[in-house]
Amino acid sequence: MAGKWVPISEQETVRDELSVLTMSDHDIMNHIHATHIPGDEKFDVDSLFLFTENILKRASLIVDNVALDLLHGTEAHLESLDDMMSPKASFNPPLCTLKRISGEMQCKTPGEEIAHKITMSILNKLSGYSWDAKAVLTLAAFALDFGGFWLLAQLHPTDHQLAKSVGILKRVPAISRRPGLQKHRKALIELNMLIQTILEMMECILELEKLSAVLAYKTKYVPAALSIAMEHLPVDVYWVILAIVACATKMCGLTRDEDQVQEIAPFAHKLNIVLYLLKMQIKICKQQIG
Repeated sequence: MAGKWVPISEQETVRDELSVLTMSDHDIMNHIHATHIPGDEKFDVDSLFLFTENILKRASLIVDNVALDLLHGTEAHLESLDDMMSPKASFNPPLCTLKRISGEMQCKTPGEEIAHKITMSILNKLSGYSWDAKAVLTLAAFALDFGGFWLLAQLHPTDHQLAKSVGILKRVPAISRRPGLQKHRKALIELNMLIQTILEMMECILELEKLSAVLAYKTKYVPAALSIAMEHLPVDVYWVILAIVACATKMCGLTRDEDQVQEIAPFAHKLNIVLYLLKMQIKICKQQIG
């Protein structure tokens, strides 16, 4: 990311000839650096991520089971994930912030440039938070909607009248029951795979932050690889949030049963590359520290 950052006002927001997914790190930093205004916005990032991870893994398991059972013509069932780490029950989530972010991602038109604009809007709203907190908050906002949808999908076939009524308003039967499930089965599997990649990215980002914090506390020595990784962290967070926005747009399109929905394969391809590079950088950091 060498070079001097040029203010975003001096260049186009998104170049017509350049896809969002092929922007260089330097271009991304030019877009996002002004959105970060360090402040005193703080909360328990680790607990929020644990809750979010629990929601997404359980919801994704429902999707996997429903899709698999549809393929084999059997009834869906939910396996146990009781071995997952339990977050603090006393944790007080920043609900209003989560709802504001969720609103940014709902019912948007598919497209890379629109996803970029939504990502920029989210980053501006979260300007006072640390970079890892921005990513966790955005993922948690998505998890609220994604997890809530599949919770209703589980309850909808039962005699739970409240779940039935709310599920109908949220169009749960449109993709959780035949023929909607048959139509969207492949798209849901792709969505699940991208969510798993996002969770891996988040684990790496949080690991990097903890590694930096531990070194700052114990010693003044900062390995070159860690300095590079921390400098690149805002770019990694940008890609994570962009992918989350793509997932939210995809899910909204599926529930509305629209023909034109967000294509997430390019986002998944890009994020897998970013994840590979981030894992390699963390490995180098540990080698230099070790």
